[in-house]
Amino acid sequence: MIANRLPVLPNPIKGVFFDMDGVLYDSMGAHANAWSQAFHFFGFDFSPEMVYRNEGRTAQSTINLVFQQDKKRDATEHEVLKIYAKKTEIIADFPDAVAFDGVVSLMKDLSEKSISIWVVTGSSQDKFLNALLQDFEGYVDKSRIITGQDVQHGKPHPEPYLMALKRSGLASHEVVVIENAPLGIQSAKGAGIFTIAVNTGILDDQVLWDSGADQVHKDMLGLKF
Repeated sequence: MIANRLPVLPNPIKGVFFDMDGVLYDSMGAHANAWSQAFHFFGFDFSPEMVYRNEGRTAQSTINLVFQQDKKRDATEHEVLKIYAKKTEIIADFPDAVAFDGVVSLMKDLSEKSISIWVVTGSSQDKFLNALLQDFEGYVDKSRIITGQDVQHGKPHPEPYLMALKRSGLASHEVVVIENAPLGIQSAKGAGIFTIAVNTGILDDQVLWDSGADQVHKDMLGLKF
C-alpha cells in the first residue's frame, strides 16, 4: 500500500463498483498478449504496455485507436470484426484466468455489510461475463454488471460508471470504485466517484496517481470498507 496520499473514504459506503480484468481476475497479461498478437497478425504494432495503458476501452475503440495512429482513420466494421475475432481466437487458447487473492473475502465482507456489489467492465465477451456469475456466485448478479455492450462510450468516458450509478440508484458520494487502469480511473473520477487503484499490472504506480486515483494499493488484501 502506498502511504503518502490516502484520502478518507466516503462514509457511509453503499456500493462498490469493481472493474473486472486486472481487478477481479489476474487476466490482463493474457488480454495484453492477445491484443498485441492480433494486431501484429494484421500488420499493426501495439505493445502489451500500450494495451495496459488503454485497458477499459471497448474493442471498437481500441481498434480505432490503432487505426487512427497508423492509418489516420477509423477501422471499418469489417476490419473491427476481423481483428476482434482474431483476438478472441487467440485468447481462447490461454488458460482460464483465476481470481486474485482477497477478492472473495472482500465481497463476503461487503455483502455482510449490505454494501451493493457491481462490476463495470469494457468486456463484451460472454465467456468472461458468464465466469463472473460462476466464480462469484452469491455476490455478483447479472443485473449488476455493466459491460461494453451497455454503453456508447467506453472508458475513459464516464458513461460506464454514470450508468452504474443510474442503475444502482446510488449517488456518487456513496460509492467507491476499484480500478487498475489509467482509463478506468479517469472514467470513475469523471463520474465523481472515489477511486482506489490496485496496481496489478506492469505500469508504474505514478501512472495511476497521475490518472487521478485517490489511493493506490498493490492488491486488495487488507482492503476494508
